[in-house]
Amino acid sequence: MVEVTKIGNKTLVMDGKILSLFRKGSLLRQMYYGGYEDFDGANGGVWKKYINIPIKTVPLEYAQYLIEIDDTNVSVYNVERTLKAQSSIASEFWSLVRSDGFDIRAFDHLFNQLWFWVEMFDYTNKKAKIWVRLPENSEELNIAFGNEKAYESSYNNRDNTFEFFDDFDTKKPEWSLNYATIDTTNSRLDIHPGAVGSDIERGAWLNKVLTRNRVIEFKASFQGKYTNPRPVWSVNWIDSSNYYAIGEFGLYRPSSSHVRVVIGGSSRTFGFTSKSLSENTYYIFKIAWSKSNGNVKYWVDSDLLADVTDGSLKQLDASGLALTAKDLNHVYVDWIRVLKFADPATFDTPRILEF
Repeated sequence: MVEVTKIGNKTLVMDGKILSLFRKGSLLRQMYYGGYEDFDGANGGVWKKYINIPIKTVPLEYAQYLIEIDDTNVSVYNVERTLKAQSSIASEFWSLVRSDGFDIRAFDHLFNQLWFWVEMFDYTNKKAKIWVRLPENSEELNIAFGNEKAYESSYNNRDNTFEFFDDFDTKKPEWSLNYATIDTTNSRLDIHPGAVGSDIERGAWLNKVLTRNRVIEFKASFQGKYTNPRPVWSVNWIDSSNYYAIGEFGLYRPSSSHVRVVIGGSSRTFGFTSKSLSENTYYIFKIAWSKSNGNVKYWVDSDLLADVTDGSLKQLDASGLALTAKDLNHVYVDWIRVLKFADPATFDTPRILEF
């Protein structure tokens, strides 16, 4: 039996165990009594609940957002790790989610599945980090859970979630290497040391178009000597002619943590927050470049070392990326990812809903 009910400009259609909501003939939402079953990898099971994060400002462009879940809170962050929304609803998530997290799914207000990547899932200690690629015109950001039969989702894919990702477990064709190797046995990029004062650029060039408004994050360590003012290593946005002075962000003398920005070949050292770094220790480095306002920020782990706004940075354009080292330094890169520097959505308070 099919029953139809009008609710304002919406139409509610009940057909067996399927409940469908339409607006002007377009399907808005479809629910199943006892759970939802149409996500990939259902394996004969159903999803019971989902984290619903309503969107107050509908994004006009896509962006990546991070959802962190601990034993108490569900928190939403942008790519700079600015808190966007939070609610103390995590206990319901941990009470139903599979111990391996294979039932996690991301979807929008029309129940379209979204690309996501589970960066970390620790069921015992109740900690999870889930990146989601949120498309333009999305009205909700949702995380489904509670299907004890589910297989791992094919949408849990970091390559489709980020602009670029590499943990160096395989040799990707996007890299051009000079005095560097990709060590797939240890899953890392090795940049080999050179001679003191050598101008030879030793490193890896990413042959992939990565234009303005990007965030690069990588986990790296170093061995060897360092001199002033030469860098331990530097991250370069490069133009189509492979000129490296288009935007070089180098970490100098780790004992004092200088940050230098090179603009069109002119070097300047900006204010910094001191952070001592040690050899043979991995740190997470993050650089955010906003071409729209000429702003660059540089973090080591969670510490913001430099926040630079310069009109010249608005004039730069770039088409690629390079990681380079000089002098006697040996640099190891464990992983690298590139995100879009965008934050077009605002969110309401997260809540748990039943399907």
